[in-house]
Amino acid sequence: MKSCFLVSCIFFALGCANVLGQSDDLPRHGVIGLAVGAAKTGEPEDAKTNPITVKTVVPGGAGEAAGIQVGDILQEVDGVPVPTSSDFVRIIGSRLGGDQVSIKLVREGTETTKTATLWPRPFETSPDAEVLYRSVNVDGAKRRVIITRPKSSGRFPAVLLIAGLGCYSVDGELVRKDGYGPILSALAKKNFVTMRVEKPGEGDSEGPPCTDVKATADLEVAGYVAGLRALKNYDFVDPGKIYIFAHSLGPLLGALVLPQESVRGFIAAETIGRSWFEYGLENVRRQAALLGEPFDQVDADTRAHELCAHRFYVDRETADAVAQLGPECAEMIRSYAGVPYTYMQQIGDIGLGRQWKQVDVPVLVIYGTSDPVTSAGEGRYLAEIINGFHPGRATYVEIAGMGHDFNRYASQEEYMNRARTSNPHPYDDELVAVVVNWLEQQLGS
Repeated sequence: MKSCFLVSCIFFALGCANVLGQSDDLPRHGVIGLAVGAAKTGEPEDAKTNPITVKTVVPGGAGEAAGIQVGDILQEVDGVPVPTSSDFVRIIGSRLGGDQVSIKLVREGTETTKTATLWPRPFETSPDAEVLYRSVNVDGAKRRVIITRPKSSGRFPAVLLIAGLGCYSVDGELVRKDGYGPILSALAKKNFVTMRVEKPGEGDSEGPPCTDVKATADLEVAGYVAGLRALKNYDFVDPGKIYIFAHSLGPLLGALVLPQESVRGFIAAETIGRSWFEYGLENVRRQAALLGEPFDQVDADTRAHELCAHRFYVDRETADAVAQLGPECAEMIRSYAGVPYTYMQQIGDIGLGRQWKQVDVPVLVIYGTSDPVTSAGEGRYLAEIINGFHPGRATYVEIAGMGHDFNRYASQEEYMNRARTSNPHPYDDELVAVVVNWLEQQLGS
């Protein structure tokens, strides 16, 4: 049973011909040109019973050149086991373009090793904007920032993206047809500057790996603060018209950013209003019921989660110690998508009432009714917190049928079972319209 925010997991490491992009001296990391995933789609990855396999080999990519084939079972990269797709993506992404990696795999029952020379990650391009690759300094390490800049001259409004929970790169989002891609593309068309700041150690960024205990929530937040300060100093940005779009866990991080650096407005999509501890309990109860569990089992699941969460958030035990308490606790830790316990315990300490009391800006809170990862009650409560301190500043909007990933679903149950079906789930374009219209209204006012 899942009890986590959906992570924008990238279960692939695609490679293709590099294109010209404007970059600083921060070197590009590598891609291998493979799409990988569990052998049995829709079931949990397991090194023994459901290992990760190669699903697609990109023509002309580093994987094809190394002789890797569809159906190969991946076991190790440079001697390090890769039991999950995210492990494989993380290790490949930590290497630089031009690096060689040794990949141990099994093909038709025979173990073999292939050596691949990674391509540099391709730069994004846009027909509507110039894409700039720059960096900001955070605690002595360079953090990659990716900016879209309108092609015409002048100073423009800007939007900083804060993504959700997990260890992954936001490089490549602009060219996607789902996730954050349509939002970024629409803003570029409307002559907004956009900025993404990589998480610690992700993409081209320096610093500790996102999974390291040093990669705290505070360290991630420091990158967004540095990004906002950089935006205000660019000669193509109007410093009085900067906004934040935050998704999932992102608005909690945004609530830590705002007292440190002012913005014109804030958009919180598919998020929570209560503490992470309270949210976790209610999320387990909600999702267990959606999965059809009998009510006595729902109660048992919720009680088990409370014991795990108390040891983790109140007693502040480590992730390893809590995971050893039982399968329910191990599942809770797995749901945190690889971030370290130091990160999640800082998230658990956030008091949204305390944070929003300090900040008086217009806020748009968005909830999609097919999202079981959070709830309408959480979204409404966040708006109530903000309006309680700053009357009339928060607006709550529901988008019928939208899931946590911004795609459309017939129900929350369908979202929960999306991996087990082949039903198409198109992107919900209403989200883009709601975001753009609200921003234009704020600029007009």
